[in-house]
Amino acid sequence: MEGVHATLCTILSDAMEGGFLDHTPAWRTYHYTGKKKEKVIAGEATAQQLIAVLEEGNLKYETYFKLIIATGMRRGECCGLQWGDINWDERSIHIQQNVVKVTGEDIIAKETKTVAGGRYVYFSLEMVSLLQEFQRECAWETETYDGRELEDTDYIFRRHGDRLPMTPSTFAWRFKLILKKHGLPPALNVHSLRHTNASLLIAGGADVATVAGLLGATVSPPLRWTSTHTHLIRTRKRPVRFCRRDWRFDEIQRNETAADPRQPLRLVRIV
Repeated sequence: MEGVHATLCTILSDAMEGGFLDHTPAWRTYHYTGKKKEKVIAGEATAQQLIAVLEEGNLKYETYFKLIIATGMRRGECCGLQWGDINWDERSIHIQQNVVKVTGEDIIAKETKTVAGGRYVYFSLEMVSLLQEFQRECAWETETYDGRELEDTDYIFRRHGDRLPMTPSTFAWRFKLILKKHGLPPALNVHSLRHTNASLLIAGGADVATVAGLLGATVSPPLRWTSTHTHLIRTRKRPVRFCRRDWRFDEIQRNETAADPRQPLRLVRIV
């Protein structure tokens, strides 16, 4: 019974992630009698291993997965990013849409899955360099193969020879290949990186409400949300060192110049 319920929950959770459902009703239909398993989240050491692996591989996948680790955005939101969504001066990204692909149907770029989903997230100087390097590569490919210049309306992660975005499933498949090839925990998935971001922020001193706002999530039920993302606090006493190239969540300060009044907080990362 538990296996059937777990399968159903997985299917409905994917549908919720894709924006087809507002909630997962299956969670209310059956209660486990045994001990609940904790969500598999990439801890600091695993995250650093993963980042080291990404830096040795394809620039596109390095950029995509690092963006999710650095900002906690959903995989469909990352696929829905356009170059015009980046504000280089403020080092911010405006998340406005979520990419969904259903088998047998066209790719859909729709509004974010929640009201809080439309938001601004911020990134480090290190990520600026990575994004600009990837932008140069995309500009060259667009000019060489499409015979035109790269535009602000082009998706950051788009299909070759097309203006359509890549699908989340493509990156999910690639992520599993990376894990298998380099002996990383096979239970991880792309969504785990979002939880990793939340855990590192909370371990660095951010409150749950702030983290939820940055991730475009809700904090209901608060106890479940907190217990999922605070496991790193029990194992660390030092500042959060975010990756091999020394990104750190050193402080959270007020950002009076933020374009979005719903996003008054800015993450300050020291490279």
